Amino acid sequence: MKPVRRLFLLLALTAGCATPKGPSVVAEAYAKALEENNLSKAYALTTGLPEGEPGFRERYADVTARRERAASVRASAADLEARGPNLIVERRQDSWRVVETRPADEAKAVLTRFLNAVEARDWEKAWSLLSGPLRSRYTPERFREDFQREPLAKERMRRARLALRGNVKVTNSDASFPLGADRAVRLVLEEGEYRVAAIE
Repeated sequence: MKPVRRLFLLLALTAGCATPKGPSVVAEAYAKALEENNLSKAYALTTGLPEGEPGFRERYADVTARRERAASVRASAADLEARGPNLIVERRQDSWRVVETRPADEAKAVLTRFLNAVEARDWEKAWSLLSGPLRSRYTPERFREDFQREPLAKERMRRARLALRGNVKVTNSDASFPLGADRAVRLVLEEGEYRVAAIE
């Protein structure tokens, strides 16, 4: 084999190794690490927690919690989506497709995901959809506790769900779903993605 050809092959192989792993591969590796009680590896595959790895280890110290989380990750892997500034890509069967949306549609989609997560008691998912200031003030566990203690929480979720049927006011920095009486569900744009900032 000629030196130039060998160099080209080596560069091609190196470039292939540097390619980021797809979302499905990462999700499966995370689920497997949880099942095997390899919490350092599992945590390394996350974006981290405010309480760091010790909080992650505490959360998944119980084998049942690890198994349930691994099962939920695998169940969701078929419906994965990847998001970035001005881009959403959804997994459809064995391929990825770009989602064409308008800003109002994106805001509605985020609010719907948030409300669905709260109703499903998926506090980690709901917390991840909060705005930066709210995420820094809460942890998923504290968010759950505050929600369950707040007597008007369910009513606010109901009104937010109804607001999805109405008009959305979109600006360059936020989206508002009017609730009447100068109240609104408000989402803000953070790094090109909507996050829930207020439910009243």
